[in-house]
Amino acid sequence: MKPTVACCLFFLCCLSRSYGQPATYGGAGSFRIGYASLHQVSRVFAQTAPATLAPLGTAFVCMGGEGYARLNKYIVGGGGYGMARRPLTRNTIHAEPFSGGGFLQAGRILLDQPRFWLYPTLGAGFSAIGLTQYEQTPTGEHLNERTVLLTNVNVHLGLGIDWLAVRIDSDDRERYGGVLIGLRVGYQLSPLVSYRQDDDLGLVEPEPRYATNGYFVTLTVGAGGFVRR
Repeated sequence: MKPTVACCLFFLCCLSRSYGQPATYGGAGSFRIGYASLHQVSRVFAQTAPATLAPLGTAFVCMGGEGYARLNKYIVGGGGYGMARRPLTRNTIHAEPFSGGGFLQAGRILLDQPRFWLYPTLGAGFSAIGLTQYEQTPTGEHLNERTVLLTNVNVHLGLGIDWLAVRIDSDDRERYGGVLIGLRVGYQLSPLVSYRQDDDLGLVEPEPRYATNGYFVTLTVGAGGFVRR
């Protein structure tokens, strides 16, 4: 009984401290660039890529943008991204993998300092991975071009870190903003699906089943503005 009472008192104490502190509201927007690995891309596209090409690989360069609103200790936002990797070429045959998607997410700030905050995030969205293949003539013309596109929904589990590298305060110091530099790390989970979107044949039902699972590490650079009340 005593441990329960002690836990309740501790919880109430934390609440009173939280409500007694000034609340922070505002928003930020950032450009992001980094690395992503989609585990099943090489295996799935091996069935459609020419056998003479090297394995497609799973590593992508990831670029995009994001924004969020800060509601005191809570983060609500979303973003979009595109991913690409080096095209594969053998003689006149070319294959270009690509990916992209969008997401909405929410988070809770666990570590909050005047110029630094850290928060876990949970989000949901959609993604697509694709492969464009074609033959290129000596004049640069693309022949027999064909794109295979795999789409899926997903869930994002991540961790965000933001550092207010350049801070500008108002005269009353209640409003402030500046340049934000951040880090995003996380993992993307999706259900197994088996449909494929082909730009020539429409919607078909091939094997194998696939999931757009993978992890990402990106740097962000942007700006934000906030007010403390």
